[in-house]
Amino acid sequence: MAIQEMARPAVTHRASERERLAATALMAEPETVVSDPPLFSPQAVGALLLGLLLSPKTPKERAPR
Repeated sequence: MAIQEMARPAVTHRASERERLAATALMAEPETVVSDPPLFSPQAVGALLLGLLLSPKTPKERAPR
C-alpha cells in the first residue's frame, strides 16, 4: 500500500519572460550598502555597567570532604 503518491499538475504552464523577471525580482536580494562602523555611545557604557553589577555572582567551588 503506497502512502505517498507523486503529485503532478494537470496543466503545465510556462512562465513568460515578464513573469519570470517579476519572480526573479521578488526572490533576489538587493545588495546592501556598506554602512559606517558602530559609533561610541556613552549611554551604552552605563547600561553595561548596570548589567554587570546586577548579574549574579559566580558560584564558589566547594572543597571536597
